[in-house]
Amino acid sequence: MIEKQIIERIQNAIDYIEEHLYEKIEIEDIAKITYMSLSSFYIVFSNVLGTTVKDYIRKRRLSLSAYDLVKSNMSILDIALKYQYCTYESYSRAFKKLFGISPKKYRNKNLYTNVFPRVNLTYQNLSGGINMINKEMNRDIIINKISSINSGFILDIDIDHFQQINEKYGYNIGDKVLIEVPERIKTVLNNYELDVDVTRINADEFVVIIKDKSKDFIEKISSEIINIMTKEFVFDEVTLSVTVSIGISKFTVDCNDEEVINSVKKAMILAKKSGRNRYKLLNY
Repeated sequence: MIEKQIIERIQNAIDYIEEHLYEKIEIEDIAKITYMSLSSFYIVFSNVLGTTVKDYIRKRRLSLSAYDLVKSNMSILDIALKYQYCTYESYSRAFKKLFGISPKKYRNKNLYTNVFPRVNLTYQNLSGGINMINKEMNRDIIINKISSINSGFILDIDIDHFQQINEKYGYNIGDKVLIEVPERIKTVLNNYELDVDVTRINADEFVVIIKDKSKDFIEKISSEIINIMTKEFVFDEVTLSVTVSIGISKFTVDCNDEEVINSVKKAMILAKKSGRNRYKLLNY
């Protein structure tokens, strides 16, 4: 069992990492603030986050660098240096290993999603235990978007059997699926000239919020998102099929933000229970 106090220490480690992503980070310094030995810290961090501390740092830096590639005019070398890569070449190799394409091609593709956002640990209750830990991502962003819109639809897009993908093909392939799924979602949105973010909120879930559109339009978009996933995912010598289940909920300015999130989550679960690879719409 992992106690609540240990989780708080790991959250302190995450906070430290986030504050120093643009600087050199020594793992020993992170371990010190958790009051753990280096070896214990490595083990506990991996158990809680499902990834090593070095991988967490690497993915966060590369994800932020991807934002700069698409949203800024910085040179690729300057971006590399900003995220602690000493040379263009070392940055390009690391970026291509994670994203599957070079930084230059990623910039030209112009389809950014924050696939590896900051993780915030919360609890379903105070008893602890690994199953009681929520690894939240971008919850504040979603709530702010809901609060700023008079009426709209929220889509919760969940990758079906994602853990099985990790187990069968490895986490490197799982990461590439996490990168390509929102790119395909973004392609559908761009086809309709919708300037809408695709926001990762959990291990295998992405949220899209669309305002000023009809129910029929939202259902059409959802069907196209499901259909675009039917093309096989190909990563080097690995070819696999991926499907998604989509929960949809309508909301207005009078709705409670938390209840909107709960409603769309319920819709997504109903889509999965109905057989997956489909959408389910609930009116909050």
